[in-house]
Amino acid sequence: MAARRARRGGGKRKGKMNLIPLFGGIGAVVVVALILGSGILKKGSGARGMEPTPDFRISDYRMDGSRFASSGNVYVFDGRVESIETIGSSRVVSISIPDNPDERLPLLVPGNVHLRTNLTRGDRFLFETTCRTGRTADGKQVKGVLVVKNVENK
Repeated sequence: MAARRARRGGGKRKGKMNLIPLFGGIGAVVVVALILGSGILKKGSGARGMEPTPDFRISDYRMDGSRFASSGNVYVFDGRVESIETIGSSRVVSISIPDNPDERLPLLVPGNVHLRTNLTRGDRFLFETTCRTGRTADGKQVKGVLVVKNVENK
């Protein structure tokens, strides 16, 4: 009798496959592929992931830099280094932007930020900055300071 039961059970299941695990596995592979694909596309955009901020007007920044610092906005500039001044352990880098070569934009590179790139006068770089509120040496509040987070060769 034991042999009969085995034959009957095997005969009923033969050729019938449970499709739920198959579709679940295919769905999981598709989800993983979408997640990986979206990460690759984000990293591949622009020069190593940084795109210059469009339509940034230096004249607007000079007139009211405080409105740029309201939420810690991040800006990326494609700029040519015009001058570098050292203040303590920090540096102030003055850059010109291709769309606005007559005006200079000051960027603060804090002493605690270690850049992988050596900034040299006359060379072009991509500067990733955060707009912050800071204080002068005598304690006065300064709004709209563009602080460099990252620099890449152009």
